[in-house]
This record gives sequence, structure tokens and C-alpha cells, in this order.
Amino acid sequence: MRSWRETCEQSLRAFTGADAQRFWQRSHATGSAPEAPFDYRFEHTLAVVKLARWLAPQIGADLEATECAAWLHDCRKRLKEPQERDHHAQEASAAVPEILAGTDFPSAKIPLVQVAIERHVGLRLTRILEPVEAACLWDADKLSKLGAASVVHFMGISPAFQPVTTSDVLARGLRWLELASGIVESMNTEPAREEARRRYVFLERHYLQLAREWADPMEGVPG
Repeated sequence: MRSWRETCEQSLRAFTGADAQRFWQRSHATGSAPEAPFDYRFEHTLAVVKLARWLAPQIGADLEATECAAWLHDCRKRLKEPQERDHHAQEASAAVPEILAGTDFPSAKIPLVQVAIERHVGLRLTRILEPVEAACLWDADKLSKLGAASVVHFMGISPAFQPVTTSDVLARGLRWLELASGIVESMNTEPAREEARRRYVFLERHYLQLAREWADPMEGVPG
């Protein structure tokens, strides 16, 4: 039987690679298509997988189900899709049985993977998610949007949205800090909440430092 981890990674790479080429509008006259400059969706997913592997054992979540859900949670999410067309959680959940068919993943855990994927959306929560695998995936997904790696991912994808200036990056970063504070308080689990607070502090210092460096001396330097 095929390895479920390898199968998940291969399936994800095929989808995100093709979508990244579309997103970056890479074209070719002959031969194979060139790789996109940055495959944001795959890099984001890899961060979520690593966080899920770290968090699941600490909170008693099933490691196989949570890691599998982390690999596949965005396996049907396309870059720059209008918000009203975003049904990626449902589409990803529906794709799980087909992707895992013929692999060594325990079939009895597939519904648990699907539930976790279906419940990972949104940036704020008003209640703790259940089951614990869904809570773990949500926390891992949102943690990936905080901290040093998130800055790398943000910069990797930024040029495709609009011409980028340092002022643009700073303005978007400061707006993100406002949203990120809510993410920190929405974490389902205590280990994730503690890590989110550390990552938020890093982001806050990063953008405040950028603000100081980019301030116009004629207008005064932020304190």
C-alpha cells in the first residue's frame, strides 16, 4: 500500500503547484511550464503540518488524523479567489476519501479528518471547537499566520497582489496586527495560545521596528 503521508504531499504539491502557476500567470510556448516564483499554499501547509505534529501530542489529539487533516485542509483552496466563492473546506473534505484511497491510512479515521477540515475556517472563534482534532487543526492553521515564517510567506506572495512598496508592506502589516490580536485570544488550546502570544510579540516588534526605520524625519519618528 502507498504511504498516506507521501500521497498527501504529492497530491497537495500537484494542486498547489498548478494553482501557483495560474496565480503568477506563468506561461510557456514549448516544453514544461516553469515553476512559480513562490508556492504560498504549499509553504503555508507545510508550516501547519509541522505545528500539528508539535501540538497534537500535547493536547491528546489523534496524531495521524490531525496531521492528515493538516496536509489536506487547503488541498482545494485557490489563491485570490473571491470570498463569496470560497468553499474550500467543504471541497477539501469531499476530496479526502479519494486522495487516501489505496493508502495505509486507517479508513476509520477518515471521518475525523473530514470534520477537522470542515471546521478549520475563520479567524475568530466564539467557542472551543470539538473534537480535539478540529481544535488542533484550527490552532495550527492560525499559528502559521503568526511569527517569523509568516513574514516570509507574506513577502513571498505580496508582489502578486499589487506593486509593492515598503510603505505598502508596513500598512498591511499594521492592519494585520489588529486582526492577529483576535486570533491569539481565539486559540482553542493553552499551548497554542502561549505560542501565539510569543509570535504576536515578534510580529509587533517587527512592524514597529519597520515603522521606526521608515519614518520621515520631517514628520517625527514613532516612539
